[in-house]
Amino acid sequence: MKSFCLAAALLVCSTSSLRAQLNAYFVNVGQGDATYIELPNGSNVLIDGGPSAAPIYDFLKAKGVTKIDHVVLTHPHSDHYRGLKKVFTSFDVKNFYDTKAENMDAVGDNNLRELANAEPACRTHFPEVGENLAWDKHVTIKVLNTCSEVVRTRDSSEINDCSMVLRFYYNGHGILTTGDAEAPVENAMMRIFKSGLQSTYLKVSHHGSRYSSTDKFLARVQPRVAIISAGPDNTYGHPHKEALDRIRATGAQIFSTLFGTQSLTIPAPKRGVELLINGQIDVAPASLTEAPRFNMEERAFEPADTPALGQLQEALAE
Repeated sequence: MKSFCLAAALLVCSTSSLRAQLNAYFVNVGQGDATYIELPNGSNVLIDGGPSAAPIYDFLKAKGVTKIDHVVLTHPHSDHYRGLKKVFTSFDVKNFYDTKAENMDAVGDNNLRELANAEPACRTHFPEVGENLAWDKHVTIKVLNTCSEVVRTRDSSEINDCSMVLRFYYNGHGILTTGDAEAPVENAMMRIFKSGLQSTYLKVSHHGSRYSSTDKFLARVQPRVAIISAGPDNTYGHPHKEALDRIRATGAQIFSTLFGTQSLTIPAPKRGVELLINGQIDVAPASLTEAPRFNMEERAFEPADTPALGQLQEALAE
């Protein structure tokens, strides 16, 4: 009996240890966005679902996911919402977080909202700028941008600038997810939140577009790691060289879903200080009060001949 109790205690401790860390996965969905986050309390978050059903569905099934506590649509563009349709029909979604942006050129986003409304146990939320989301009492999750008032438009940039921007802060480290927010939103967030943007990890906005990731914004965020979600041979040329050059100038390490799903781990307090990138130990943490001083990590890349891959390789090789 004592042996059984000891084994049970060890199992509880082991499970607790695993749940006490924060894991984030930047899923390879091609030319689109999908970020899956496991919070320390055991709940989970899916931010966007990519342009098609299979990649995000296969990722979630491979992880054994059956329910999703929080699904976020950053903005109604198809490369962010199409994969979410399969999510709503295949998984138990508890909460849906949406903006009030309406893309007048696409009915797909409204169909997605109908799916969310049809889920009997799913609640729809329209958070406001500055709101703290109570998803995990140990993680501060703040809404830095959204359209909480109705915006009906056909203008792609206006829809991008309605992107819901979230900052997760845990154990001294921030993760900033930015949707497709462009420079005007970056400027607005700098005015409103000032030092509240600083984050160890930056999910680079708009797939590495030249119209985002300004020098001033990057200087305010001070990322140590930048993750870019983009697909090979995309017609937009993402990521753009201008954005890559600006990110590289900060000294941040650059990772991209062009080379597969990227992951990071923030450990629990008092359980070590090592940060993990794709399962590997990250560079030593720097003081939040110091100017960032980081070295680029040398990474081997597969041969590539597409503009996007070539630009990324060139930026990281220099």
